[in-house]
Amino acid sequence: MQSGISEQDIVAYYDQCERDYKLLWHLDDQSALHYGYWKHDTRLLREALRNMNDLVLEHLEVKEGNRILDAGCGVGGTSLYTALKYKAEVFGITLSQNQMNEAQKKSLQKVNLKGTVDFSVQNFCNTNFKNEFFDGVFGIESICHAENKADFLAEAARVLKPGGRLVVADFFKSKPLLDLEDEKLIQNWANSWAVPSFSFHEDFIQIAEKLGLEVEVDKDISLNVRKTINRLYYCFFPGIICHSVLRAFGRRNKLHGQNVWSTYYQYHCFRKNLSTYRIMKFVKKENA
Repeated sequence: MQSGISEQDIVAYYDQCERDYKLLWHLDDQSALHYGYWKHDTRLLREALRNMNDLVLEHLEVKEGNRILDAGCGVGGTSLYTALKYKAEVFGITLSQNQMNEAQKKSLQKVNLKGTVDFSVQNFCNTNFKNEFFDGVFGIESICHAENKADFLAEAARVLKPGGRLVVADFFKSKPLLDLEDEKLIQNWANSWAVPSFSFHEDFIQIAEKLGLEVEVDKDISLNVRKTINRLYYCFFPGIICHSVLRAFGRRNKLHGQNVWSTYYQYHCFRKNLSTYRIMKFVKKENA
C-alpha cells in the first residue's frame, strides 16, 4: 500500500526545515543530520555526532582507497568525514538539489581532504552506478525514507562488490503489529518526518538475506540515542509556542509545525517501546 509520501514531500521537508536543524544541530560545523551516539563520557551533541560517524564507519571497515556510497547524505557531513579520516573515495547522494549544493560548497572548503568526494542528486533505490561498484554502502537515518525498503536493499546488493559491506543505522518498529492507537502514534511520527513507514527490523533483515546480504550485526542502540530523544522532547513545548507565534506573522508554515510535533511523537514512541534504534551490518555473499 502506498503511503502517499512522494520524493517531493521528502525534499520539501528537508529543504524547509533545514533552518530548525541549523538552530539545534550544529549544521554549519558538523553537517550531520542524525541522533548521534552517546557514550558514558559524551558531554556534547557535537561529540555524539562524531561518535555515530565513527561507529558506522568502523562497522563498514573502511580502508584507504575504498569506494563508499553515502545513501542519503544530507548536506554531506559524514561523506566528508569519511574522505578526511580514511582517505576513501566517497559518493554522497541525496534527493535534494539544495542539500547537494550545500554539500558541494562544504567540500570546496575542505582543503585538508585526504580522499575524494562526489555529490549528486539521486534516489538510493535506483542509482546510475555500475554493478559491483562499491566496497561499502551506508545509510544513517535515511533508509526509513524508502517507500519500499526492499528496493533500497536490492539496489545496495547490486552496487556492492562481493564481500562488500552495508551498514544501516536507523529507526525500526519494535514489533511487526501494533494496536490501532500505537500504530496511529508511530505513523504520526513517520508523517511528521516525511517517512512512508518504519519497518520491523526482523522483516528488514529477512529481505536483505533473500537478496544475498548476510547479516553480521544487528544491535539495539536505543540507549545510546536516548539523550537526543530527550533533548528533542524538551524542545517541544517552547518550540510549539514559538512556532505558533511566528506562524501568526507568516514566518512559519504547517510543515514546520509538523516537524515540531515530531519531537513529541518520537519521545512517546520510544517511551512505549514501539520503536528501536538499531545498527545493522550486512556483507554481500561472494556468490550473490
